[in-house]
Amino acid sequence: MKKYMMLCVAILLLTGCSNNTELGSNPPKVTVEVDGENYDTELGSYCWQGGATGSGECADKAGPEELLNGKQPIVVQPEAELAIQIDLKRQPDEVALEQVKKDQPINITNFKNMRVTAPKEKGTYFYILQADWANQKEKNISDGDAWYAFHIRVE
Repeated sequence: MKKYMMLCVAILLLTGCSNNTELGSNPPKVTVEVDGENYDTELGSYCWQGGATGSGECADKAGPEELLNGKQPIVVQPEAELAIQIDLKRQPDEVALEQVKKDQPINITNFKNMRVTAPKEKGTYFYILQADWANQKEKNISDGDAWYAFHIRVE
């Protein structure tokens, strides 16, 4: 996480004082919809360059299991469809979803159009959604990146 944090700080320093108001001053809210019900995710580590002032901010947080400790998982049926929604007009340029087992991320290959199917097997599953908003003028620079954690229990 420290390397990630240093990278985020470097990105913010490189972006300077861009005036990016379309992203807002904080990372957006992300929810997971299952059977018509919306569930909040937990914002994890992020670096954000939004807002009218152009100032950036980075935050380094614990991994998904620690971040979600004490929170109730989303209860789903086997193979239920999970739809992820980002509450921001400008959607991220890159998005990835990973399942985390024993602090080891596993890339989810069936994540398409912000939707994923829950596993068949019963159990509790932790997920990380990684989102990145590229700078509109310089594609190698990030205006913001954030990861979000949620967990489901397949019954």
